[in-house]
Amino acid sequence: MIWIIGGTTEAGSLADFLKEKNAPYIMSVATEESRDFFKNHKLKVGRMDALQMEQFCLEEKINLIADLSHPYALIVSQNAKKTAQNLNIKYLRFTRGASQSSTDFDQSNFYTFDDMEGLCSFLKELKSSVVFFTTGSKTVSDFEAFRSSNRFVYRILPTVDSIEKCKNAGVATQDIIAMTGPFSQNLNEAMFKEYGASYVVMKDSGDAGGTREKLAACEALNIIALILGRGNEEGINEFEEFKKEVLKYGHA
Repeated sequence: MIWIIGGTTEAGSLADFLKEKNAPYIMSVATEESRDFFKNHKLKVGRMDALQMEQFCLEEKINLIADLSHPYALIVSQNAKKTAQNLNIKYLRFTRGASQSSTDFDQSNFYTFDDMEGLCSFLKELKSSVVFFTTGSKTVSDFEAFRSSNRFVYRILPTVDSIEKCKNAGVATQDIIAMTGPFSQNLNEAMFKEYGASYVVMKDSGDAGGTREKLAACEALNIIALILGRGNEEGINEFEEFKKEVLKYGHA
């Protein structure tokens, strides 16, 4: 049995591919709302820690872990890799390539930060600015600590968990945009303009994650993009190659 760790659009594409090939698989997703996107696939819903991952692999007789979690879900990948080592299971990681888009845009229109600390230090110095965040709900409480006189607007997934994270962090209802992507350049422009954004915070989720469309919208509106970078990660970054490897080891 192949375990697909979801969290990216590529995970759904891999599940479709394996289903066509009649390969046995199960995909894990974090929330109940994810069922809406993967109705035709066998799912395991809920977050798992390392011990729960091991139990899951034993129960489902997993012989291959295909990790397609989000590039920033580092703990998930670390626990999955540890599980594979402990149980002597093959582990394959798909590493979505960092965005190649930034070279196409004016370098003065964006800043890149190596980590959250650097980004938060920048935010701390802002005064009376509107900052539009496209980084999800997990880091809302971290950013809110530096809001001060600024207005922070958060675009998040329309899930109960995401909205609760915002409300628990003290975010006003009018500063929450609950929508599901992908977002075109035009839609990004409309949102950034509507809220009067001076800055847009984004992860470097690769071109597949919408980075190009966000950067293009920022440049069109002369808005500064603040990009949270990510470290190098070992894995397979060509999706077609990754699919072939999964199929090969999954049938082994």
